[in-house]
Amino acid sequence: MTRRIALVVVVAAVLAAACSGGDGDAGSSQSSSSTTSTRRTTTTSTSSTSTTQPPATDPEAVRPFLESLTDRYDAAVEGILADPRVAGDHSHAAVSAYTSLFSPASAFPETALQFWSDEGAQGHFYRPGPRGRMFDSTVMSVQVDSPDQVTFTVCTMKSIVIVDEAGSQVSSEGGVTSGSVVAVRVDGAWLVRDLTRTTSNDCPEPGAQP
Repeated sequence: MTRRIALVVVVAAVLAAACSGGDGDAGSSQSSSSTTSTRRTTTTSTSSTSTTQPPATDPEAVRPFLESLTDRYDAAVEGILADPRVAGDHSHAAVSAYTSLFSPASAFPETALQFWSDEGAQGHFYRPGPRGRMFDSTVMSVQVDSPDQVTFTVCTMKSIVIVDEAGSQVSSEGGVTSGSVVAVRVDGAWLVRDLTRTTSNDCPEPGAQP
């Protein structure tokens, strides 16, 4: 895998980005509580579409909304990477789905979209590997910074095949990455503000190769 292709895979790795549009500092000195359970909470369609999502005074109450945000992020990135050329079109449905997950003040999405657009121009396209999904992310822990801000960690299982315009495989990427995500509550909804890549020492080992 070339260095550039490897970099975009890392950048695209859901909630485990290689670079950031912000400083990624969640202000941990304000932390009031945290959870470390990896238990997956099922989020109902009612809660995931609620116009007023709970504050972070109780980490377990806000956790399902962070899991839903993570799942939607995975899906949005996969939608763009299927044809990264769309990243330059802000009116495209896949791009709108991606940018809608960020707080208005976040500079992160523009950086990622520009990079992906450049990759599409070079004829790099992404397909799910044998796992059937490019990314499968799990919220590992939630730290409360304030009622309207949390920092949460995720582990992401990657299974990606990179192809050229003719559909011939160029390379593949698999394994586990991890990231730290700052989410903020804006108008009653939890959105991503920033993402930072972290070490994946605390993530489970992948059970299969891409």
